Amino acid sequence: MQGNNNLSLDEKSFDVLLTKRLLRYAKPYWKDLSIAAALLLLITVGEQIQPLLIKSIIDGPVSHGDPKGILPLAGLFMATLVWVFALQTWQTIQTKGMGQNIMLDMRDELYTKIHAQPLRYFDKNPVGALMTRVIYDVETLNQFFTAGVSAVFQDFFTLIVAGVILVHMDWRLGLVALSLLPFLGWATALYRIRARKLFKESRVIAASLNSALSENLSGVSTIQLFGREKKNAQKFDGINRSNLEILLKQVTINAFFFPLAEILSAIAVGLALVYGGYRVVNGSLDVGVVVATTLYIQRFFEPLRDLSDKFSILQSTMASSERIFALLDRKEEVVDPPNPVSLGTLKGEIEFKDVWFAYEDERWVLQGLNFKISPGERVAVVGPTGAGKTSLTNVLYRFYPLQKGQVLLDGIPIETLRRDEFRKKMSLVPQDPFLFSGSILENLRLSDARIPRERVEWACRQTQAHHFISALPGSYDFELREAGANLSTGQKQLLAFARALIFDPAVLVLDEATASVDTQTEREIQDALEVLLRGRSSLTVAHRLSTVMNSDRILVIKDGTLAEQGSHETLMKLNGIYRGLIELQFKAVA
Repeated sequence: MQGNNNLSLDEKSFDVLLTKRLLRYAKPYWKDLSIAAALLLLITVGEQIQPLLIKSIIDGPVSHGDPKGILPLAGLFMATLVWVFALQTWQTIQTKGMGQNIMLDMRDELYTKIHAQPLRYFDKNPVGALMTRVIYDVETLNQFFTAGVSAVFQDFFTLIVAGVILVHMDWRLGLVALSLLPFLGWATALYRIRARKLFKESRVIAASLNSALSENLSGVSTIQLFGREKKNAQKFDGINRSNLEILLKQVTINAFFFPLAEILSAIAVGLALVYGGYRVVNGSLDVGVVVATTLYIQRFFEPLRDLSDKFSILQSTMASSERIFALLDRKEEVVDPPNPVSLGTLKGEIEFKDVWFAYEDERWVLQGLNFKISPGERVAVVGPTGAGKTSLTNVLYRFYPLQKGQVLLDGIPIETLRRDEFRKKMSLVPQDPFLFSGSILENLRLSDARIPRERVEWACRQTQAHHFISALPGSYDFELREAGANLSTGQKQLLAFARALIFDPAVLVLDEATASVDTQTEREIQDALEVLLRGRSSLTVAHRLSTVMNSDRILVIKDGTLAEQGSHETLMKLNGIYRGLIELQFKAVA
């Protein structure tokens, strides 16, 4: 039992810390928040004046038979309605505007943080989960600022003002009216404890449900191909039913708490009417006080009856903020040095010195790798699947942190350079180049309007891409769908070559750039490569060995080590791994 209490205290402390951190985002908008709080106070005052006006009408003009006296008070009552309406409109605009600005700040911060993560992070965190952080979790926090915080302010003001007025009108009747408050407080505490537990369970089940749905939608073709529709549906149904059980439990406790709150409120009104009526009969209390008291009881209990909505907002906020801050607090594995070395003009010398690299723990993918590429030299990297070829490019671009050894550009360790500086002087053409939605022209110059259209067209002619672009509707203004879905694989690859040539890199890295194209397209790409590689240092990772035979030097990687190196002719004479790969590949083609 003691353990549960400690857990509850820890959770409360954790929630308080999260809340304090969330409120820091409102700090730049403290004027808006202050105005909104002042408006809520004025709104509460306006709302609480109304029962007093009803009391004045009953105990004044009505009890004295003065119909003319009703009109001024009724007019004042209508004025409070207009007053509250105007202030509520102003307050809504104020809080909603503040919430939207906070969302803007948080999304910008999250976007920047996500893009600062190494590729290792994206290997473990799917895109859908990151989108949920930036879109839906931030939207949940918006509800906290626009509905949760304002509700807390208004409820606090309502309880204070209504309670003070109740006791001030007649302290004995006020105490009778509030006599059931301890019972409601006890019920509220029980509800909060039970609802919190169910909400946490619901959050876990909902995450499993989302994960199962995402996985099944992504793998729908495999599910249909192997006839697993029924089995996968049964598995999904199991998770869905667990979610249903939690939701039904939430319905049950809500069905118990809210009628209980209504009953306690009704009993409080009944007690006020009985006690107040008795005193009205013996002449020690006015009727208007009794009527106003019943109205204030309703207003006093209303914030407590709305506990469910407020609690849901609070718990959703804590869950979302916990996920958001976990991302924002993540330390970057690959960071720029505080005093980076200036690279200057890159000549194109690349050197790997005793490089050891692993994606996880010490499962080494590269082991003690040593080689050097001279400026203007064409070097190819080949080897069996899983040998570590692509890992070379990941290390060269500092997509992943290096565990041991050094990678040098023109003799300078890359960890002493700013990443954006040396990456701008190198171009990577991957096996599956990514194209953004937008025009071909925007994709080729990556929205850099300083690059003239003439240079773009020149690069496309040099890389054999101009002829297919010219045949498209709109030519260079042809709109691409997301990821270039309305182009073939070969066309996307040619655009990637053209894009690399436009930025005129000193070093060109090709990672399986011809692995996914047909033979005819490969010939076009080879012609484009001759232009692209001219006068540049290049590192070509290749699966099709026919594409690298003319390289100045070929590195043969096996199990993360440099097993062989030399020209095509030299390696063929060795009668080693390279010759075996060549014979195996050409035998398969034959």
